[in-house]
Amino acid sequence: MQVVELTRNLVRIPSENPCGSEQEIAQYITQWMNALPGVEVINEEVLPGRPNVVGILRGMENRCGLAYLGHMDTVPRGTCWNCDPFGGMVKEGKLHGRGAADMKGGLAAILMALHNLAQSGKKPKQDFLVCATMDEEGPEMLGAVDLVKKGYIDHETPVVATEPTGNELHTCHKGLVWYEIKVQGRSAHAGNPQLGVDAIHGMSLVLAELKKHLHGLDYNHPLLGRPTLTYGKIKGGVKTNVVPADCLAEIDLRLVPPMTLQDTASFLGKVLDNVTSSFPGLKASYRQINNNRPPIEAPPSSPVITAFQNAYHAVTGREVKIGGFPAYTDASIISYMTGNPHCVLFGPGHLEQAHTIDEFISTKELLEAEKVLTEAAKGILY
Repeated sequence: MQVVELTRNLVRIPSENPCGSEQEIAQYITQWMNALPGVEVINEEVLPGRPNVVGILRGMENRCGLAYLGHMDTVPRGTCWNCDPFGGMVKEGKLHGRGAADMKGGLAAILMALHNLAQSGKKPKQDFLVCATMDEEGPEMLGAVDLVKKGYIDHETPVVATEPTGNELHTCHKGLVWYEIKVQGRSAHAGNPQLGVDAIHGMSLVLAELKKHLHGLDYNHPLLGRPTLTYGKIKGGVKTNVVPADCLAEIDLRLVPPMTLQDTASFLGKVLDNVTSSFPGLKASYRQINNNRPPIEAPPSSPVITAFQNAYHAVTGREVKIGGFPAYTDASIISYMTGNPHCVLFGPGHLEQAHTIDEFISTKELLEAEKVLTEAAKGILY
């Protein structure tokens, strides 16, 4: 049950993002790794007081043969908890607290995998990296970016992030792109609306047409389903009795393979052209407002997939379920930056628990994840 106690200790250290820091939890993990035989521990400060912690079990060949990732930061605790969000309470097989599922449970599991391989005394074929990253919950995921920039992970390294997949193996991620849409009309007195051009009305047509057009696209991934569109923000008008001259909206598009960011820009441009051409006096434009986040998919023949299929069967006697992840992670950032196709997810806990009040993780899943992650690492590195 060491993995359960380790998870409790991690949950008890607040590491909220934003408004907090990973410094204290990084210090704890550094001390914990330093106690392991043969493990080299490196603190890489990405921002002041916000480091990555990298534990390396050196192999016979001086290159990274496997990297496990777990992020240290969590979303803010929020309010209305029925238990202490930093108490690490265990009750009826569930460990409660902010970050229990997303993803201090997964982080504890990879730390224990490092512990188990280090304690074996056997030297792996290649280096085994366990990376505790900062800022995964931030908009730029700077911890993962820093690992790539400093050369810890390259285009061939098998990468596993222990996001909460319910101990399923997720081999693909949805991509995402955010756009700001600007619609311009002409103001007028509401008593004479025919003299104006209603930008809010124009925006409503744009948004409806976007969803209609997206549903008509021929993309339906077997694991991720169809692409989705969310209207995240909208703002327009200055006063109730004034025809609005401007309207701004922000949309979230989730992409599935083999869609590209260029595909989304193309269909967005077509929709705006269609609406403005049938709405005299209306103008519309768009711009991307986030970093590039294309969809990611590992090939079925990837050795990291085979290793986890074998490890899961060895531990449980069952076949691992293959799935897809609807959000972006450190693994997908690394895949995009390096062109590395061997980036997957496997971890305890469920995404439905992430960012929720009274967040929890199953202690049974924690124990299973530790065993599978250990066996998979052995299969790849020995």
